[in-house]
Amino acid sequence: MQTLSTLSFLSFISFFLLSCSALPLSFSTKNIMKIHSGMSSDEILILFGKPKSISLAVCGSKSNNLWNCTTWKYGDFPYDHAKFTFSGEHGSYILNDFKVDRD
Repeated sequence: MQTLSTLSFLSFISFFLLSCSALPLSFSTKNIMKIHSGMSSDEILILFGKPKSISLAVCGSKSNNLWNCTTWKYGDFPYDHAKFTFSGEHGSYILNDFKVDRD
């Protein structure tokens, strides 16, 4: 009986830890090394799938031109997570900036 309880507890802990990392398996080193500024959002979708969340903001500074930027997020902060920021209009997003944090 104690062995069954221990196995159940270890299964729960394993499931919890796997769900905390939250980055899809597609975030392999091979795929991450393919990322570069200027990629299209379609290329990011092919590599990593649909983002967990999407936000829209105004980017730039007063001395530079301002533009709309769209940010896609994967994973859950503070665990493994990734962020891709695009410029352009819907349907023609171009990758401007990205950050991937994995443990």
